[in-house]
Amino acid sequence: MKSDIPKTQPEFEFRRVFEEYKRQVYTQVYAIAKSQYAAEEITQEIFIKIWQNRELLSSVKNLDGYIYTIVRNYSLNYLRKAASDLRLVNHLISVAVPGYNHTESVVQVSEYKKLIHMAVSQLSPQRRLVYEMSKDNDLSYDDIASQLNLSKHTVKNHLLSALASIRGYLTQNGVDPTIILILMFVNFHNLQ
Repeated sequence: MKSDIPKTQPEFEFRRVFEEYKRQVYTQVYAIAKSQYAAEEITQEIFIKIWQNRELLSSVKNLDGYIYTIVRNYSLNYLRKAASDLRLVNHLISVAVPGYNHTESVVQVSEYKKLIHMAVSQLSPQRRLVYEMSKDNDLSYDDIASQLNLSKHTVKNHLLSALASIRGYLTQNGVDPTIILILMFVNFHNLQ
């Protein structure tokens, strides 16, 4: 039985966005998380977030970009959380790597740590410092910029360049691109 109460404009806009983007959001999240369960949970969280901000939907000029940004942020936050949970990391690697074996993965993680260390050691001193302050000390762009007397934009560029160099080094050394994405967010100290 349908309600006789008319829907407000923000509710109508949310329903339209949900119907138009639900499959795309799930597919994008699944492509990053590599887990049906995680994709379902993250997709639900994303639409809860959009619902909470439904009054803003009519003023969003680039809805595709808005949705993509939310999907990327929630998916990457999931990978960061996964990094602190060894069981979840093992699950992510097991679904991303055909023929996964946990015992072999312990040896492989050690190799990945060495490769990342080598990649970081090849960065310029400034990029290495920015990368280490961000990843090892968990400092924000603003904190790093303040400590190094740089602009936030310069810090961001150094970090993005460092990550691109590390990804490139890993790719050149035969690391699967899916594993690279997982590795970029894994705190290897938790995997010992």
